[in-house]
Amino acid sequence: MFKDFAHRHSPCTVNGEPDVVILSRETKATTVIGKEYMYNGMFSSKSSVKPGDIVQNESPYLVQTLRTTTEKDKYCSLIKTNASIEVQRYQQSYDSNDNPIGDPEFVPAAVDVVCFAQYVTAQLKQQEPGLLPSTVFVLQLQTTVDVKRPEETSTAIPDRIVIGGKTYQVDEVDRMKYPNLLHVQLSEDRR
Repeated sequence: MFKDFAHRHSPCTVNGEPDVVILSRETKATTVIGKEYMYNGMFSSKSSVKPGDIVQNESPYLVQTLRTTTEKDKYCSLIKTNASIEVQRYQQSYDSNDNPIGDPEFVPAAVDVVCFAQYVTAQLKQQEPGLLPSTVFVLQLQTTVDVKRPEETSTAIPDRIVIGGKTYQVDEVDRMKYPNLLHVQLSEDRR
């Protein structure tokens, strides 16, 4: 089927590698998020695309799901990214003799990370009952991004995320909800 629609092929990259996609909007969407950010992508059977990849066309998209069609084409659900974030981690610097240098501070762990950020509303809390009461933003981003759950950090201070110059505290990192994507819950930064 993919080859039958050559007139709709658009050049793209998948994690920086050249590829071709047929991109269309999600037709069953009833919400603004569904209409604006949810897309379908059809790739050839030879494409290396997989869940969690970044597809760059006119905008970057995250691959949420992938199904193989009867013709072995790769049919994907994509979400258009809408934010670039920085992950910061609270760390102490040490000299060559392992003596602390200065006070601990937040240092960048990952910069210029593209992701999908969604503000948490009462409606979203009804749709996703697993959200924490303090969550103000949820993010979807690649698993290659170094962001840790609060109990995984080497200090008692959780990682923080900078979105548009404002900092938020990482409260939860779900590695199971989406294949090869992280689902991160953020609350107001208390530091």
